[in-house]
Parts: sequence; structure tokens; C-alpha cells
Amino acid sequence: MLAKRLVIVGVSVAAALGGAALVFDQLAGAPDASLSAPSGTGTAAPDGAEASPAQGGPDAGIPAAPGTATDSGTGQSPGAGEGTGSPAPAAGLQEVLPPVAAAPTGLPVPSTPAALVSMPLPPTASAQGKIVAGFPEESLRFPDGSVVVSTGVSAADTVLQVTADAISAASQDSVVGHFQQQLAKLNFWSEPAPATEGQRAVRFVRGADSVTLTTSATGTGSTRFMLLGNLHTTAG
Repeated sequence: MLAKRLVIVGVSVAAALGGAALVFDQLAGAPDASLSAPSGTGTAAPDGAEASPAQGGPDAGIPAAPGTATDSGTGQSPGAGEGTGSPAPAAGLQEVLPPVAAAPTGLPVPSTPAALVSMPLPPTASAQGKIVAGFPEESLRFPDGSVVVSTGVSAADTVLQVTADAISAASQDSVVGHFQQQLAKLNFWSEPAPATEGQRAVRFVRGADSVTLTTSATGTGSTRFMLLGNLHTTAG
């Protein structure tokens, strides 16, 4: 009986010793967790992933480049908007522009030309081969070398009608150009006028005054010209 108990106790002790040996064996084979973890505060990043500065990566502790940081709460760089234009005017101030001069209205009134004839008007008369008395020869000057055929004047109230017939050795264009130049100085303007076949007519006008020039070629190559004018004693 005693022997049986001793066997049971021996078996129990052996089982206890075997279990203890198994526990110590497992403890001896497990790696030390404190040796495998890297020094520092975060956990190691997986292979291929870049560590952030907060996790102890290569850029940890390096300040950002100047000009790249944004202003807190605005989303703009500290220097944004500077030097891009004139500064805004102070509150309540406005730019004062100089007064604009009033534009002139209308065109300047041209000076009134002097009348070519005056009172008292000459009596009605005519002359052959010369300039008749009272003819306004200073205003209606003939081309140099002209041969006068006839001239005449006729007065009615404040109007003097003048006529002339003469021959010039110059061409028709030269004769027309001569009178255009002379009458332009007296503020006459010219325009073509109706003429019969073989003739050329030009009408000169200044206000109420008018002079009509008619030219034609002679058989000798000269130019015959005739004048018919109506001139007023009142200016314009």
C-alpha cells in the first residue's frame, strides 16, 4: 500500500518537473521585444513607404524653404500681392482729376471779303479794242499779251454787269489757269459750266458775285476768251 502511494507521488513530481522544463524552454526560444523595436518614438514604416518627419524620417527636423510656408488661415504666401501695383488709396480719399476745358463750339466765322465794285457805279458803256471806263480790270486782269476785242459795263441798282471779249496766244488750259489763280486770291471758287461744242466754260462764284469764263481755240492756235460777270457793291 505504501509502495503504491510512493509511485503515485513520484509520477506527479515528474509531471510537474516536465511542465516546468517546457515553460522555461519556450521562454528561452522567444526573441526579446525590447531588442527588435527601433529606438525612438514611432513605429517602423513598412518596406517601400517613406517615413514622415513626425515618424523619424530623413526630413524630420528640417525647416521648410523660405517663401513656401503659407500664412495661417489665409492660404497665401507671406509676400503674395506685394509689389504688383500702386498701393490702394487710404480709406475715404479720392483722386481729384483736373477740370476739363469746354470744347469750342462751331467753326470760326470767316472774314467777309471786300466788294469788287462800289457806289456810285459807272454808267452803261462799251468800247472796241480797249478797256471801257469803269471796268474792274484790277480784279479781272487779262493774261499778258492779250488783244482786247471789246469790253462793256452795265449798272442796275447795286449790281454791275461786265463783259469782255479778247484773244490770248496761250492755250485754253493756260487761260483758264490764269483766271483761276487771279480769282482764287479774291476767295472765288470754280466749277465747270455748260458750254457749246468746241468751247470750254468755267464758273467762278463768291457769295452773290459770279463770273463765267468761256474759251475756244482759234484757227491760228490762239485762245479766244469771253467774260460775263455780275458784281455787287455789298460784300459777299
